[in-house]
Amino acid sequence: MSETFGRYLINEHLPDKYKVDKPTGPKEMNKRMNEYAREDPGGYVKSITGLKHVGDHVSTTEGMTIGLDDIEPQYAERDAMMNQLKDKFAKATSDKQRRDIAESAQTHMIDIALKHPGTMTRQVTSGARGKPFQFSNIVASPGTAKDNLGNTVPWLITKSYSEGLSPADYWAAGNEAIMNTIKSNISVSEPGELSKILINNMADLVVTEDDCGAENGIIMPPDSPDVVDRFLAQDTGKYPKGTLVTPRIQNNLISSGLKHVSVRSPMTCEAADGVCQKCQGLDEKGNIHVPGTNVGIRAAQALSEPLTQMALSTKHGAKTAKGERQQVGGLKGFRQLIESPEQFMNKATLTEIDGDVTKVEKAPQGGHLVYVNDMQHYVTPEMGVKVSKGDKVSAGDVLSEGIPKPDEVVRLKGISAGRLYMVDQLKNIYRDQGMNFDPRHFELLARGELNHARIEDDRSPKFIKGDIVNYNTFKSTLAKETKEVPLEDALGETLGKEYYEHSAGTRVTHKIAKSLAAKKIHKVAIAPRAPEISFVMKPATRAPTLNPDWLAALAHRNLKATIMRGAQEGAVSDIHGTHPVPAFVFGTEFGEGKKGRY
Repeated sequence: MSETFGRYLINEHLPDKYKVDKPTGPKEMNKRMNEYAREDPGGYVKSITGLKHVGDHVSTTEGMTIGLDDIEPQYAERDAMMNQLKDKFAKATSDKQRRDIAESAQTHMIDIALKHPGTMTRQVTSGARGKPFQFSNIVASPGTAKDNLGNTVPWLITKSYSEGLSPADYWAAGNEAIMNTIKSNISVSEPGELSKILINNMADLVVTEDDCGAENGIIMPPDSPDVVDRFLAQDTGKYPKGTLVTPRIQNNLISSGLKHVSVRSPMTCEAADGVCQKCQGLDEKGNIHVPGTNVGIRAAQALSEPLTQMALSTKHGAKTAKGERQQVGGLKGFRQLIESPEQFMNKATLTEIDGDVTKVEKAPQGGHLVYVNDMQHYVTPEMGVKVSKGDKVSAGDVLSEGIPKPDEVVRLKGISAGRLYMVDQLKNIYRDQGMNFDPRHFELLARGELNHARIEDDRSPKFIKGDIVNYNTFKSTLAKETKEVPLEDALGETLGKEYYEHSAGTRVTHKIAKSLAAKKIHKVAIAPRAPEISFVMKPATRAPTLNPDWLAALAHRNLKATIMRGAQEGAVSDIHGTHPVPAFVFGTEFGEGKKGRY
């Protein structure tokens, strides 16, 4: 194997498993180092210190000169491509076609820029400094720009910034330049606000007991690095439930040919308050979390750190417009996901009911109409239809391209499915920024925010119609009046406990029964007298105000409404609960509550 001098310097400090044998970018390197840290924390510290010394030495002794030839436009190749695109642009008959051509131009310009012979190209391709789309603006052309709403301007920019833009090009790019200036100014304030919001959603997620006894977990492939340091939720092969998955046990699980394993998760923890040690798993040093550890605030702080960089990275416009209508990333994507605003960018259409797709037709106003049984669903012109006549769908399934709106997923598929969806989307947003976080951080956020159900009707005196209740409270109430029946007898009944992505309180449909049977579940707990509920997701800015502890809710916002509601409902505050604020406010002995409570 041939080895460059740079790889030699890096590999000198890495064990064989993590040595670099090909060109490796920062994302891949970050992923390797995260895996190394989890597998061997002691070795990782030594290696990363050695790598830092290499970086310090190289950056001090080596230099790079940038000259005018490094930003000289690639005229020949750029103009040849632009001439083709200008002909297409002139023949375009709609803004959609013009946007598609402009976005295609941007992609081509990036490809051209990365072939530039100058020194700056090496800086960009190595990940040391600059982004490909920024560099292409200088030596090729931006191709396109964004308006103040983040949408592609239907205009083709043909010159580079180093040449200077024409008046028309300058006008088209003006909004993006203004928005970049604004984003630079708010790049600290918005992440700071989001940090407070995350903490207020997760502040009561304290480790309170050793084992809640949960048998439900989340499914992962056995070769996932995120399986390590968790406890098995079910008997798996020769290992009983409750077994800690170490690297050695993971290798045994992989070699046994298993397709997936069920592991404990903070999302499925059944502790009455906070989370238990078994569902949280081990910390980054391989230790069990002691009671009283506020894992929620730790996770909130970890998730908050990259938000400033996300804000800064989005101020440079579109990295690449290709496929952007399907994905919204960075700070904007993060905020959209946890807030689920009414105006949701690139929203996918979800089916409201179970049934068959009976008809797909073009809508008079543009886009398509998709009929499930007799119910009409509208798909916007920007999103393509993903189903065909005759397809069977269940409530919450996607009918179109785009991003499913989180509160709709929760309403149609339940809390458990909503939490899994949020975790997957958050992982993608952070991974796209080159950050491979422990998913338990996202699981704690999903647990803290998605935790409410509305009582639609209850013939018993347990709940009041219209109340929004804590999901774990509702789940524990159901568990007291359940009975186990064969799966085939559960159709139409209400699940009395969680089963993987199926929430307690969900009606068992044929599709849910089929899903459970595929997971080898043949008996389920049902709750014959369960109240009728609907699952709800409140925006992250509002979810903390639903905390039944009125002093804890006062730590957020809407203070007047919180005090008035508390007085009307006779709300109380537990000064030794899992939220730190009541203990602070009351001035009680901090950290001496029972089972790690404040």
